[in-house]
Amino acid sequence: MLAEIWPYLLVGFAAQLVDGCLGMAYGVSSNTFLLSLGLPPATASAAVHVAEVGTTAVSGLSHLWFKNIDSSILWPLVIAGTAGGVSGAYLLTSFPSDYLKPIIALYLLFGIITRS
Repeated sequence: MLAEIWPYLLVGFAAQLVDGCLGMAYGVSSNTFLLSLGLPPATASAAVHVAEVGTTAVSGLSHLWFKNIDSSILWPLVIAGTAGGVSGAYLLTSFPSDYLKPIIALYLLFGIITRS
């Protein structure tokens, strides 16, 4: 079992290394690595988002603690983010992964190029 988990541990380490150096791109790099290991897009996306739940919660609590929240835009962002997340999850599970892999690969590549 441990031999099966090593590639995923290395993906997490590499993605976190990129994120630590740049302050962004954990999702892009980890999703790219997971897709290259052969995971279906929906599984890769779910794995990335589960991993980001903890860091996002800590970040949000930190902003709340230091009163660094503009309450006038909080709920519009919550609603839009929830709608986007639900829509994206629905789309990923609605189409065959053979069609989605090249589209997601191009999307991630475009994200890397435009952020550089």
